[in-house]
Amino acid sequence: MGESISSSLATTRTSTSLAQIFCLLTVSSFTSFELSVAFQPTLPSSSFSLLRKDAHVATTIVFETPRIRKVLSRRPWSALSDRNQEEEDEEDDDEDEIDPDSLGDWRAFRRNLSFSSDGDSTGSDSSEAAVSKKNKARAVSKENEELLKSQSSQLGQEYVSGVWAHETSTPEVGGLVLRMPLEVELFRNYKHSVMGTLLRKKLDNEVVEPSTWYAKAQTLVEEHMLTIAAKAGDDGQIDPTSLDDDASEMLTLYLDNQETWQEVCLVMERNESNGAATTLVLNRPMALKLTDSLGQLVLNGAYRGEKTKPKKDVTRFMRAFGGECAVYIGGPDDQDQPAVLVHGLADLAGANEISPGSGIYQGGIEAAVEGVISGKYQPLDFRFFVGRHVYVESTLDLSVVLGKYQPVACARSVALKQCLSLPKPLWHEVLELCAGELADISELEMLKRDDLKFEIIDEDDEDEDDDDDSPDELDELDRFDDEDDEYYSST
Repeated sequence: MGESISSSLATTRTSTSLAQIFCLLTVSSFTSFELSVAFQPTLPSSSFSLLRKDAHVATTIVFETPRIRKVLSRRPWSALSDRNQEEEDEEDDDEDEIDPDSLGDWRAFRRNLSFSSDGDSTGSDSSEAAVSKKNKARAVSKENEELLKSQSSQLGQEYVSGVWAHETSTPEVGGLVLRMPLEVELFRNYKHSVMGTLLRKKLDNEVVEPSTWYAKAQTLVEEHMLTIAAKAGDDGQIDPTSLDDDASEMLTLYLDNQETWQEVCLVMERNESNGAATTLVLNRPMALKLTDSLGQLVLNGAYRGEKTKPKKDVTRFMRAFGGECAVYIGGPDDQDQPAVLVHGLADLAGANEISPGSGIYQGGIEAAVEGVISGKYQPLDFRFFVGRHVYVESTLDLSVVLGKYQPVACARSVALKQCLSLPKPLWHEVLELCAGELADISELEMLKRDDLKFEIIDEDDEDEDDDDDSPDELDELDRFDDEDDEYYSST
């Protein structure tokens, strides 16, 4: 493609999840460019298999990630023009080097940007009023607010004065990923799922309201699961080899969804180069008090029999946390390792902020023990996670693409709050804070259940009574069957 151009084209930058392509075009008069772009795979085809071993059913999805190769040639021009071009390139490179500290609180900026999408206000007074109004609108459970204030005055004040959450396109450290219902997964994953494609055909590829596609997806799941259940023998067992491809995929998706039902996970680590990530499940409470064996597991990990590095002082740890300790099941991986300590205390010795500006910290167990014993800190200022989710390469990103998880950015008061006896489950609370379609999904999920009641928020009513019949977060564990309970207790 050859063409004479007499204007300057702005710098264009395009990024993909696995590669970044920077293309700089600065054109002066009487300059001709030839630009050709070819798509070639950067990596061999990556196969990801969703497999539940006890079901002997696997669904394999193959993706090819393109790489963009660009070839840029130009006609010779004057030496002066070349020198000017080089100087401009050097200046542009200098501009690319951004000091992270100069960005300020980018999370607050993005939060305000999210709020401004609802409307614009001019003037400082009107702006403050608008933010105050939006903060009020984002209050989704006064009972959750009151509980948080009783557990942590600092986090409670942060939550009441400016709680926020909004969806993002990719997982980020310090943010959340939420396990979506199977109905949502099928609706979003119509390109790589046979059942998702079938659902879209039933919808005639029309853009419809969430209530419409959700109901049709729910019907699709129920119909196929009833068909699968009908194939069970007298002993109640199903032979996976007797299932066709559609039924096999549905069974695999269904079992996978049940194992991670409504998880709310904090992203602790993410490697930008290869996509490897680590998350902790926030809403799977395990214990409120420590036994000697659990205290040993939390502090030093499981006993392996071999000689290892010196163990930490369990006696002193039990003195600090034995009577009250928030322990969670962080995920199925590394459950034999010492628990991960998460908190919001910037001054705790030995602690590290997981992401600059997040206000979320991990580590510092020795200082935490001494601080609780001395009375400087309270036991519920800390959360201990046994196990975690470990994602190799880009499997977490893949889960987002397949509609399994929804990334969310949020205030630290949401990520750090204890999930103990929450009147409104954390999963629903976060989705309602995000508003829009995610709030609709939360409402549709609530309609499935008879143990949750809708809470009408009246900002003018400060004397709202507590509902003693509201479910707490610990009850969420009861939905798992005995097999899952035995699995977690044995590990």
